[in-house]
Amino acid sequence: MLRRTLQCMAGLLVTSAAVLWLTGCATTGSASKEAGIAPNIVYKVTDSAQITKVAYYFKGYEGKTRLHMELSIKNISSETKRYRVNIFLPEGPAAGGLYPRAVKADAKGIEAGKEQTQAFPMYFNELPTGFTIVVKEML
Repeated sequence: MLRRTLQCMAGLLVTSAAVLWLTGCATTGSASKEAGIAPNIVYKVTDSAQITKVAYYFKGYEGKTRLHMELSIKNISSETKRYRVNIFLPEGPAAGGLYPRAVKADAKGIEAGKEQTQAFPMYFNELPTGFTIVVKEML
């Protein structure tokens, strides 16, 4: 019980730090030393998108406690867009997917000005030493 509480507290602390970091470099394409971002956290974001939230926490997945990365992507262009997101950890694990995951007849992507949040389970059970998030526009 104490271990789970400590994990939750660590997750909240990391989430708070990530949100503060994002305000300075979510769309810069690389880590910003001026904003106090660690050089092992990198964002490569297409001009039509903006990362509005990065959170990570531990949660059960396939019978084990795993790191989950949660991302919110906002379409800042004037057209509906679909994005491909990749998350890389220096320790090796990676995850990613499409925003939105499925295309429907009436929804071909994220509408202009809207945002979408998705969580990605990582096959990793520790806090990462950094991460790289790549957001590309689908053509």
